[in-house]
Amino acid sequence: MTDLNRPPHLSESHHPSASHDLQQNPLTHDTGQSDADSHYVPRPKRIACVLCRRRKLRCDGKRPSCGTCSRLGHECVFDEVRKKSGPKRGYVKQLEARLAQVENLLKNQKANSPPDQEGGFSGALPNALTDTSEILSLITKSSEFQEHHDRIPDPFATHAFQQAGPSHSPSGYSMEMISLGLEEPLPSQEIIDELNDIYFKQIHPGIPILHRPRILAAMSLGPSTRPPLCLQYIMWSHAASISDKYSGFHSVFYERARKYAEADELKGLGEHAVSLGHCQAWVLICTYEFKMMFFPRAWLSSGKAARLAIMMGLNRIDGEGIDVKQTLSAAKDWSEKEERRRVFWMAYCADRFASIGTGWPVVFDDRDVLTNLPASEDSFVQNQPQDSVSLEAAHTGEGMPTLSAFGGVAFMASIFGKNLAHLHRPNSQSDDHDLNGVYWQRHRSHDNILLHFSLTMPSHLRLSAATTDPNVIFCNMAIHTATICLHQAAIFKAEKNKMPGPIATESKRRCILAAEQISNILRLSSHVDPSKMSVLTPFCVYVAARVFVQYLKFRPDDSAARSSLQFVFSALHVLKTKNPLAESFIFQLDLDTAGTVLGDFNQSKKACFMRAGLQRDAVRALLSREPR
Repeated sequence: MTDLNRPPHLSESHHPSASHDLQQNPLTHDTGQSDADSHYVPRPKRIACVLCRRRKLRCDGKRPSCGTCSRLGHECVFDEVRKKSGPKRGYVKQLEARLAQVENLLKNQKANSPPDQEGGFSGALPNALTDTSEILSLITKSSEFQEHHDRIPDPFATHAFQQAGPSHSPSGYSMEMISLGLEEPLPSQEIIDELNDIYFKQIHPGIPILHRPRILAAMSLGPSTRPPLCLQYIMWSHAASISDKYSGFHSVFYERARKYAEADELKGLGEHAVSLGHCQAWVLICTYEFKMMFFPRAWLSSGKAARLAIMMGLNRIDGEGIDVKQTLSAAKDWSEKEERRRVFWMAYCADRFASIGTGWPVVFDDRDVLTNLPASEDSFVQNQPQDSVSLEAAHTGEGMPTLSAFGGVAFMASIFGKNLAHLHRPNSQSDDHDLNGVYWQRHRSHDNILLHFSLTMPSHLRLSAATTDPNVIFCNMAIHTATICLHQAAIFKAEKNKMPGPIATESKRRCILAAEQISNILRLSSHVDPSKMSVLTPFCVYVAARVFVQYLKFRPDDSAARSSLQFVFSALHVLKTKNPLAESFIFQLDLDTAGTVLGDFNQSKKACFMRAGLQRDAVRALLSREPR
């Protein structure tokens, strides 16, 4: 009988009968292989690509693209990290042998122990666990418990995802989730597909920085080639924020997006956060934060997006030569290069618009911008190369017929940036008291750019009753908003320096005309879903409302101006249903009108809101009719 007081491996290798045992059973503990297999040279296993492995297809392993992917036209990706296929040869038999020894030991201990001591040893292993299958099950599960015991999901998040119908059990985690670095279950694939669809239908038209076919395909690839988790979560956050079905989850998704974005910054030396996907994530994060009125966070997030864009050279995509450090590899095709342009220009817009209300300096200097304005959406999605104009050429009026809707928004962002420098950058030589001084020369130059752009705007950027593109709508609003900001500063300067009356009078006239134009644009676009509108649309509406408020202080009997003010106020109420930013401007307008001759205005807001809703429904009904 084998000596049970010594470890099993010692009794097998040093016992005098070890050679006899080896003759009977050639299995050894050290190698787990027979003598016949001692000279066996394993054949190198072929690594299948991610797509073939996922679809369980035979893969020939050819690089850079296997036969199956080449035939189907799919992108072929190989995951060099091989997963363990199972235990080593002989491990299961060895485990069964040890379990048999443990069972014999338990039986002998139970037979030899006195009645009052029966529970001594067997108490450590209950009788229910002496069954071989149950012990095997315990050993198999113990490693999983040891690996995942500290990955218990947040109770609030688990409860929320149970309501949403998760595909993962709240108490268990798949190995794929662990390899992705997740700390909580993802939504079910059905919910993910629905949120992605909402995002690209409602959010993407106003923030067109993602190539839909490419990113949706990447989401189903291996962990190393998927988009960053922070990008996926902030996409779902935007979609949930305008969805009645998932509105309770947008803040959870937002918090996770920030958590994973910041976690990526802490990996290694921070190099994991330098990618186009992370720049896209920070652009969407700062846009969400503006919408939710997290202004300090939004300011900091827009700075992160801008710095990442500069670090990756997105501001010099179309420049001649490479004279700065490069951190991105060359784009694979034109659509990928265009995607980088779009990410830069959205970061540029966020940088400019973040400074509008504060006057704080911007990050991007127009002199460093060597990236052409975005091309059209159709060419971007279909990967059809299209020439686009540079920012410098657009300021001189060149290439306007080729300007896209998103390009128009980016161009207007640059105008806002020029206005910021014009109004908030002090200059001892401005001579704002002299009509021929530097200040008034800049004023006339910026005004001429706005007038020229509004007159030479291509037909596809002009507004009509059938327009649904949110960038076309915002671009037209931005022209008149910039005009108001420019001329309100001129009114202040003219009155401060006691300049001739016609100067301030002309600027006031331009302001009221621009405010009326914004009101007309709102009427023409009242059929558009508020969730598709640009995040900064409420700012344009508020600027127009401020003009009407100031105008009515001096002419309270002007019924046309009062009607326009009521309409833009009701438009803000409509916008706030999908864009909470509008609520802050409504509150500010309440303060602006309180205690003035417009004090009765607040009592009529509800009626105005009802009339605006009826008008919007009438326009929608009119547009939905079949042509005769």
